[in-house]
Amino acid sequence: METVKNPEDIKNLKENKVIGEITLEKSEIKFYGVNNIFYCDSGIKLKNSNINFVGNNSIVYLSFTDNDYVLEVYVRHDSTIFIGKNNELGAPFKINVQESQNLIIGEDNVIGNDVFVRTIDTYPIYDMNTKERINYSESVFIGDHVWIDHFTYISRGVKIGSGAIVGVRSFIHPYATVYSNTYVMGNPVVTVEKDVFFTKNFVGVFTTEDTEINSIYDTDLFIYDFVRNETLAMENIDSILKSLPVEDRLEFIQKLFVRNKRKNRFSIKKF
Repeated sequence: METVKNPEDIKNLKENKVIGEITLEKSEIKFYGVNNIFYCDSGIKLKNSNINFVGNNSIVYLSFTDNDYVLEVYVRHDSTIFIGKNNELGAPFKINVQESQNLIIGEDNVIGNDVFVRTIDTYPIYDMNTKERINYSESVFIGDHVWIDHFTYISRGVKIGSGAIVGVRSFIHPYATVYSNTYVMGNPVVTVEKDVFFTKNFVGVFTTEDTEINSIYDTDLFIYDFVRNETLAMENIDSILKSLPVEDRLEFIQKLFVRNKRKNRFSIKKF
């Protein structure tokens, strides 16, 4: 096992890589396997975090944000975690990506406290007649400018389109799709409103005058649509990520998610 508790430990890694400058406060990156990559933009701070690579050939990619990362992460064999820029992440953000699956999160999101994303069930479940497994693991995709409120659980195979809102204490069941600019909530989750958007203006500090000013917000900035040759096919992305060796996967991530700034890249619309 290789462990990183401070930047000096990075120089001693032999079978895994940490790329980028990072500050660790009461945090550890543990590698229980080989050929894993932890990539971070400069200026990132991990606080009270535990990043666990329990297996081989996986990537965790953290993009820049002004806020500290407070993470509990378990990533196993041949998996990918990508978190885009300028996200506001609550504490802790719990992530469990296993069975060669992926978690892709876009930019400008608000994710509340104690949100849990999990690509697997703990054990396989089988149909007693056919003897076939019925609960296969699947990757999770979260778009840009998504608001996921506190204590939400996101199950395997979930896709959340850009501009979506997930209310507090929601359970998003396996393989569910939350469409762009849709507000869902509950356990089980149900649609509350369609054709909505949110801004990141914190209502808690509003004066009476602020409330009046913000009664109308005349913009299309946070409205997302399907655009041919712009909106990404998430199923195809997932297949490509799973087919690439770890070094090539890093390059693919940077090309498709970091350098690609198209607004509607993660839009999901119901036709």
